[in-house]
Amino acid sequence: MSDAVNATGSNDGGDQDDLLLADLRALGSRVDPVPAEALVSARSAIAWRTMDRELAELVDESSDARMAGARSTNAPTLLAFRSPHLTLEIEVRHTPAGRSLFGQLVPAQVADVVVRHRGGTVSAAADEAGRFAVTDALVAGPVSVRCTAGAVVVETDWFVA
Repeated sequence: MSDAVNATGSNDGGDQDDLLLADLRALGSRVDPVPAEALVSARSAIAWRTMDRELAELVDESSDARMAGARSTNAPTLLAFRSPHLTLEIEVRHTPAGRSLFGQLVPAQVADVVVRHRGGTVSAAADEAGRFAVTDALVAGPVSVRCTAGAVVVETDWFVA
């Protein structure tokens, strides 16, 4: 495969590489297709991997900077995620050290909280009032929050922090 770059800055072999890959995929599909049972099993496995949790839907988002018309990007963002059993109210703050996340569970309850982000995962605990915090530990980018309160597991969709 050629990595040469022509005068326009594009890869000389890029189109040829794409065509070759398409031909190889077509050949593989004809010679050794994926069995239908394997596809059904794969789809079922993906569906069942999250059956133990509820997905909390984003129902509200606001930013003080947007509401005030200010140009600052450091204003906190407020998010609310709702599931049938639990609402997560989350505030994302931008700090020099990274992103901080402050949360409140409604109804208030003790829970284990795991925050997934580009830099890995961070664990926190929600107290009796349902409050939790992850300070200066989050890398900017996609974030998801998972709360385990007794037998109830609630997970937010990914959002940008």
